[in-house]
Amino acid sequence: MNKQLLTFLLGVILCVQLSAQNNFEKGYIINNDGSKVEGLIKNMDWNRSPIQIEFKQDNSAVSKLVGIDAIKEFEVDGKAKYVRSEVEIDMSSDDTSSLDDEEKPSYTKKTVLLKVIVEGEYTLYGYSNENIKRFFYQKEDTKEPLVFKRYMISGSSIAKNNTYIKQLQALSNCENVKASQISGLEYRESDLRDLFIKFNSCKNADYKSFEEKEKKSFFHVSLRPGANFSSLEITNQKKADIFSSDFGSQTNFRIGVELEYVMPFNNNKWAIILEPTYQYFKKTEKDVPTTTILGETVSNKATVKYSSVEIPVGVRYYAFLSEKSKLFFNASFIFDIPVGESEAVFQRYQFADEKIKIGSAANFGFGVGYKYNDRFSVEFNMHTKRSIFEDDSSTYSADYKNFSVILGYTLF
Repeated sequence: MNKQLLTFLLGVILCVQLSAQNNFEKGYIINNDGSKVEGLIKNMDWNRSPIQIEFKQDNSAVSKLVGIDAIKEFEVDGKAKYVRSEVEIDMSSDDTSSLDDEEKPSYTKKTVLLKVIVEGEYTLYGYSNENIKRFFYQKEDTKEPLVFKRYMISGSSIAKNNTYIKQLQALSNCENVKASQISGLEYRESDLRDLFIKFNSCKNADYKSFEEKEKKSFFHVSLRPGANFSSLEITNQKKADIFSSDFGSQTNFRIGVELEYVMPFNNNKWAIILEPTYQYFKKTEKDVPTTTILGETVSNKATVKYSSVEIPVGVRYYAFLSEKSKLFFNASFIFDIPVGESEAVFQRYQFADEKIKIGSAANFGFGVGYKYNDRFSVEFNMHTKRSIFEDDSSTYSADYKNFSVILGYTLF
């Protein structure tokens, strides 16, 4: 199972790296000479400050990469804006395990693309990479860092340099914003955005906030009933017994509760899914007549009872068709846990019953579906073959296959 899981995880990582596609959206670039070029920019919903963008002038053109050295500014209309700036950035780590013992920031001069968060008489910028997140404000012709740093004292305690609070209190010139309100602000984008909007509104100044108009929930719970089309075959490896049993196919009910976490980047196209699901398979094989050495015809039969809770853990990719419609594709690693008396029973004439217990197993699942209005969905899901005997003996092996049609209703 560990090898299967490792293979699956490596495949998911490769899939994310090679397959993640984002939309080209209307926008513009301002070149070094100040000229403005309108066209289409690949909106990566950047969670880190970019060093290049992908741009093309229209849908028929071939896209090209444009680096930071050639961009003074770019904007994806109404959604994101970045400006090139040379600024002093505190590169001290925010990782608790890597904090230093210096209260003062450790500045490095860097040329970066700063994210415009609020643009107006009071303008707020942001910068982030994999290790840090920093904020700046416009002061005359320069961009000043809002100073915040966590550092170690006494070897184990963490202290904070909250100079940004005093900076904002000095910057405020609005009777509706009290110093006490500023002192409670956290050093995070949402708090700072709200404050800079208040600064601009207080002065009746025109401003623009680059923020999604609708706050999306990243966690969803869905009910997922459906039908399983399953088959089970038990094979006698020695081929010396009557009980190589193909139990054929049957259709049964399944019910699952899906937990989905949508990644808050890349335009919400990737999600992690977990879906505990109850399923079952129960069948009695027709009698198998055999003749004894006395010439008497006797009956033998095999039965199987199999119910379990499947726990698929995987990833989902959304392909948007319109504002309300989207396709999705799943890949999951499935842990299967039998419940109740899950076993195969071989009943031989005048012999004691032979019982083989069905045990935990693992396999893969792949699905494709359609979702409407973030509420209703239908999915077709196929599982790879699953070996279900607790300990496949040298005599018997059992392979379980399953295809599902699943309806979904998202509660929230």
